[in-house]
Amino acid sequence: MGSLKKLKVNGKLAVDTNAVIAYREAVFDVCTLIDRTDLLYLPAIVLGELVYGAINSTKPVKNEQDITVFANNSIIMPVDEAVAIRYAKVRHELKKKGTPIPENDIWIAALCLEQDIPLLSNDGHFKNVQGLDVIGWENNI
Repeated sequence: MGSLKKLKVNGKLAVDTNAVIAYREAVFDVCTLIDRTDLLYLPAIVLGELVYGAINSTKPVKNEQDITVFANNSIIMPVDEAVAIRYAKVRHELKKKGTPIPENDIWIAALCLEQDIPLLSNDGHFKNVQGLDVIGWENNI
């Protein structure tokens, strides 16, 4: 639970897809982190991944409704020119280091870096993104 203190440094938190799923599954540490943050940010890329997952699920209507409720209680992080430039720099740096990560995650990282917002994610590959503040749970990150 050392992450809780770290989270309150700026009171902001962006969520990765796996964090939203963990929240919906009532994972205690994730619920605590999200519920205690002052400003919750939802990257547009994550929203797209969540809606895609809902559409392909066995309960698309309920899952889309749940995502809408979550999104309505979040600040959507759109991609703009500054984020696109940051994306290019992050992708280039990862390529130079030989540590590529999934394309969508580069966009998510660029959004968080550009707005200086920590990311709640259990994806270990985010540690390859220089300067990105990642908060994990279950000691996976």
